[in-house]
Order: sequence, then structure tokens, then C-alpha cells
Amino acid sequence: MPKAVQRKLASAPPSIPAMASGMDVDPLRLAGAGPRQLMGASDQERGIIELEFVQCLANPHYLNWLAQNRYFDDPAFVKYLDYLQYWRQAEYAHLIRYPHCLFFLDLLQSAAFRKSVANNRVAEFIHAQQFHFWQHYALNRSKEAAQLS
Repeated sequence: MPKAVQRKLASAPPSIPAMASGMDVDPLRLAGAGPRQLMGASDQERGIIELEFVQCLANPHYLNWLAQNRYFDDPAFVKYLDYLQYWRQAEYAHLIRYPHCLFFLDLLQSAAFRKSVANNRVAEFIHAQQFHFWQHYALNRSKEAAQLS
């Protein structure tokens, strides 16, 4: 990993590890914990873990799983999702490879969306729309660029 990225991650706001971390720490229990109450992960590790977790939010099927397993019913978890909004800041956003995650992070602030994504059909519809966006976006952008030149 480039040193500049390591420095950015090292300076990321300290927080709790996410479910994708593989660490033996319960993120729901620690959602209200302060940075010094979390043991077992450096600030850099937490930054990397949060980056991975935030990017997992780009997957509608993962959102569906979280909803069906009632993670969104836990106020601490919802608070954690709100905390993760710092990834929208330019100094962190440039590290994100799946920008749809930021769109879904915004939607997850809505209780109505958190409830609706528990429905398999809704998750599948979102996934299909996401696929069509990926399928046509590059082609449409290259056509726009050609028209501008």
C-alpha cells in the first residue's frame, strides 16, 4: 500500500471495526464506544476495516442480508452508519473504489429504505438497476465525450 494512503488511513477518525473485519470484536457492542475503548486494532487497521465495510454497502444483497438479520433495528448500528458519513469527505472519498456505497450510505440514513431493503424483490431490483448502470455508463460517457470534442 502506498505510504500516502497509509498516512491517510492512519489519520482517519478512529472508530470501531466493521463486520467485514474478521476480527474477534463485536461491532454492535462497540458502536457507542470511544476510540480508546476499542482494543485490538490500530487506527490504521480500523481505517482499513471501515473502508472495506463502507464499500460492502455498495452490494444490495449485503444490505438485504443486514436488514433481514435485523442489524438496522439496532440504534447503535444505525448510529455507526451515520458516523461513516465521513467517507464522503474528499480526503477519504478518493480511497473508495465503489462509489455506489456512498449513495447507499445516504439511503441507509432513512428508516423507510432500511425497512424496504429487507424485501428480496427490492434488493434484486436495486441490483438489476446497478448492473444496467455499470453496463451502459462507460459507453454513454464515451459518447458524451465524443460529442463534446
